[in-house]
Amino acid sequence: MKIRLLSGSVYIALLAAFYLMKIFVPAYGAFCFDVLVYAFSLLGTREMLRAMGDKATKAERGIVTAFSIVCIPVVAAAEYFYGAGITAGAVCLFALGIVLLSLFVCKHEESTPENIGVALLCAVYPTVLLCVLTLVNHACVESGSPLFGVAFNSDLLILFVFVISPVADSLAYVFGRFLRKYFPKQMAPNISPNKTVVGGIGGLIGGMLGALVLYFAYNAVAGSFVDVGLWLPVYLVIGLFSAVATAFGDLVESCIKRKVGLKDMGKIMPGHGGVLDRIDGTLFASIVVYFAFILLRAVL
Repeated sequence: MKIRLLSGSVYIALLAAFYLMKIFVPAYGAFCFDVLVYAFSLLGTREMLRAMGDKATKAERGIVTAFSIVCIPVVAAAEYFYGAGITAGAVCLFALGIVLLSLFVCKHEESTPENIGVALLCAVYPTVLLCVLTLVNHACVESGSPLFGVAFNSDLLILFVFVISPVADSLAYVFGRFLRKYFPKQMAPNISPNKTVVGGIGGLIGGMLGALVLYFAYNAVAGSFVDVGLWLPVYLVIGLFSAVATAFGDLVESCIKRKVGLKDMGKIMPGHGGVLDRIDGTLFASIVVYFAFILLRAVL
């Protein structure tokens, strides 16, 4: 438990350091946080390829590794300079698909549909999903938008992802551990037998609780504490759906590990496992947060 707490504390401190650089070094802060996302991509891809073992050929592993090296910087640069991060990500994914399909011709003897599918999975999870977090990191609104008046920008969106998701995950664990004997019904017995319905309910409560704390704390600090009647429900809805996405991400990770026969995806974080074990829920929570931002920017 001490090792788990220590490695978790180091992880939180790392996140806080990169976030503070983003806040206080505005000229380079966004790119500093991109570096952290980039590290997640490289380490996570390495964990996925190692977990899959010989299910992917050497050529496929090289292509996926190259994709993880190129994709995040391309998306970040395209979004920062041209506001075209989504387009850049789509082009990278399209190019990956073409290159992988070309292996059927170039490496016909060793390439199979199953191998190609595994390679594509290792590229999508985590790099393509982390592209969304890169977009979150560069999210901005025009000065005339109502979102600008409440500081609804990338600084807040990152907090949504990295505050709500861990709070939801933690409360799900607490509810599951202490209430399981009273409410033992499992959420997904064939994927993760330790996850219970009551734990899932705790996660939903945790997501909204994290959003509530974030609402009062962030708005007080940012000086944008206005229109309580509108924005508090918005925070709570984002918190609720982010908690659902976090739980789904946990199940996706559990399913992958069960399929390949692993307990943890890596050992870089003692007591937690690998990078993917730590950010599994975050990957999917970032999707909810980003599309909530896109929706609000479109309607306001």
